[in-house]
Amino acid sequence: MGIRAGSSIMTVVLVSIWFLASIEFCFAEKSVFVRYVIDGDTIVLKKGTKVRYRGINSPEIPHNNKDKPGEPLGWEATKRNRQLVQGRLVRLVQDNEKRDRFGRMLAYVFLPDGRMVNEILVREGLAFVCFSEKGSPFSKKLLNAQREAIDAGRGIWSIPPVRPEPYYVGNRKTLRFHRPSCPYGKKINKSNRVIFKSRSDACKEGFCRCKKCLP
Repeated sequence: MGIRAGSSIMTVVLVSIWFLASIEFCFAEKSVFVRYVIDGDTIVLKKGTKVRYRGINSPEIPHNNKDKPGEPLGWEATKRNRQLVQGRLVRLVQDNEKRDRFGRMLAYVFLPDGRMVNEILVREGLAFVCFSEKGSPFSKKLLNAQREAIDAGRGIWSIPPVRPEPYYVGNRKTLRFHRPSCPYGKKINKSNRVIFKSRSDACKEGFCRCKKCLP
């Protein structure tokens, strides 16, 4: 009986350790100082670490490249981001997707008063919601903010889309949507293909613009 009881206790302990480790893996938090804001969704910390805001994508600002002249409200998003976080102590929350393909840290950024910067930018129409295939623990909060911004016609939603299409093609797997002529859109498997009548319809369902065709 003693051996069995001991085995049961050990099992409970191991399961508890695994559970706690899983929580730690899914959510990691730390306070950091923001040294500089690069644009509407990227910041640099005190020691030089670049942080990309998780779950959103702000309009691009001009780069030293003729192929990337910038997008409407890119500078406005950058300015607002600076007002919110530059030179301030913020709290970073990470889930199980720690880095993007460029090696930048991915995080949800919170102000000392508890507000999420990612959500503020989306709600003010200065960023698009852009989930990954793995989703986001804050998906519902961010998507609600985007729907509110769309309905109110704030920021990017006050500007008519460039070259509007009669319809848009979405990919249920990647959560991206494309112009009908986009090569990436044409490759979507029929089982993952979904059609949207407008750009706002796609965004209200949590689909993100393709970076190639920029619908």
